[in-house]
Amino acid sequence: MMVDLIVKNVMGEMESEAVKELGLCWTTFRDNWFSFSYNIPGTSVYRFVKARKRVAKLLKDLIQKKSKSKEGLGHFLDILFDEMEKDGAVLDIDRAVNLIFTFSILSQETTPAILAATVKLIADNPDVMEELKKEHEALVQNRVDKEAGLTWEEYKSMTFTHMVIKESLRFTGTQATVNRMPNEDFQIGGYTIPAGWLFFGIPLVHFDEKVYDDPLKFNPWRWEGKDIHSTSSKDYMPFGAGSTLCVGSEFAKLLIFIFLHHLSRFRWSLDPKTRVLRRYMLTFPAGCKVWGSIPRGCNVLVIMQINGDKLT
Repeated sequence: MMVDLIVKNVMGEMESEAVKELGLCWTTFRDNWFSFSYNIPGTSVYRFVKARKRVAKLLKDLIQKKSKSKEGLGHFLDILFDEMEKDGAVLDIDRAVNLIFTFSILSQETTPAILAATVKLIADNPDVMEELKKEHEALVQNRVDKEAGLTWEEYKSMTFTHMVIKESLRFTGTQATVNRMPNEDFQIGGYTIPAGWLFFGIPLVHFDEKVYDDPLKFNPWRWEGKDIHSTSSKDYMPFGAGSTLCVGSEFAKLLIFIFLHHLSRFRWSLDPKTRVLRRYMLTFPAGCKVWGSIPRGCNVLVIMQINGDKLT
């Protein structure tokens, strides 16, 4: 589902076989991402590199084809073409491929897991679930056309939903660390960061009792009256910071918002077996299923299912 959504919005119209092959390559890349071995046939690193090269070739061929025809473009690809055609442009086809690849792989790698974890946090806090439902029901009731889709103005106006997303990202985040290497010993706040150190743990900031009251409690109301749309500060960096700030941060927030908007139309519950663990990324050892029923009906259906980190 995530591959189809990302491809449609980033690349525009594509043949189904090409979408399928991209999905398989992305899965191979993701499954062998954090591997430590030599790049020789049969190893995880070899599969990782091979998948990366195959995706790059597929994307490059597609960009070249679409740049000639200018047909079936996605909004993202349209913007890239405009940048590439400017006088003195710094963006060439190879950089465009790398940008699309990075945006796509990170979106499908992190967003489904964060979305599923957000649903679990809401399910574990009925007061949050009730407040979300009220906000989205009021939005629909105030529309002239009850079946109309979300508008950008509506998206920006839904204060409590953005508070929920911001608090969820404080818990989950897309990055567990920010890696930096100081060239010399660096003094900050009475502490010395030795030259050559690489690790900065974001959860150390997000769960700091000096910054957040009762930091282990999921409390969207802590963001009331604050900047709910910012994605990075010295005390909040779920998408990284500085030059490593995630390029897809706003896209990820929008996807979570849209899902919560539709989820609020259902009576739903979470599979009690659901557990969330963080290794580097968020993982779900027993999977994650959300069961729901249409308000005026009694049919039970699976709204969302995640196994490992694959969302369907």
